[in-house]
Amino acid sequence: MTLYEAASRVGGQVLLAELLPGRSEFGGAVTNLEGEARRAGVRFVTGTTVDPGLVRSEQPDELIVATGARPFRPEIETLDEPHVVEAWDVIRGRTLPAGRVLVADWRGDWIGLGVANHLARLGHRVTLAVTGYAAGEHLQQYVRNAMVAAAVEAKVEIIPNVRLRGADDDTAYLQHTLTERPVLVEGVSAVVLAQGHASVTDLLEVDGFPRERIHAVGDCLSPRTVEEAVLEGLTVASAL
Repeated sequence: MTLYEAASRVGGQVLLAELLPGRSEFGGAVTNLEGEARRAGVRFVTGTTVDPGLVRSEQPDELIVATGARPFRPEIETLDEPHVVEAWDVIRGRTLPAGRVLVADWRGDWIGLGVANHLARLGHRVTLAVTGYAAGEHLQQYVRNAMVAAAVEAKVEIIPNVRLRGADDDTAYLQHTLTERPVLVEGVSAVVLAQGHASVTDLLEVDGFPRERIHAVGDCLSPRTVEEAVLEGLTVASAL
């Protein structure tokens, strides 16, 4: 069995998660799974993006697709070229202008809350605007409690039940999800998008390769958590 990885290291979004405050334990998941795979005889090829041509040239018996997802960027109205960036870029170290940062969190998972805490540690005044009823509402209870407590200690302002509609060079324009009334956050130097993910499905159909021998696992099937990705990988591999 050969595992192809486009990046220089396997792990995908888990490598991002471990960079956030209080989430270093994620790194152990990558180390453990990679070690088990190598002991089982899996061949690793990193720095290589798989495309249909490579699949056809390799002629595998089965193709397991774990191409993950990319950040989803919604259409929002902008004026005067506001500073709008993806949460992934912030986690990777992209610096933001000094001042207040608004993190627009649609999903309510570790990304929005984690990035808000990360930016607060860097000295930014942070507003976390969540589409749900509470920050981190889809996290496990004790993880959520710890991360929300850290946000409170860091003086992160949390606005629930709002969606991002637009931005200009100093204002984020939100809409309350229940009343549909506008909510303005002024004095904003940057907007960080944590708006969920879109599956990368390029390899789910390959001309000349039987569809029944292609198996999707993880976020390329549907963006969820690392638990589902690991379980689906195990299930497919066991069946093969």
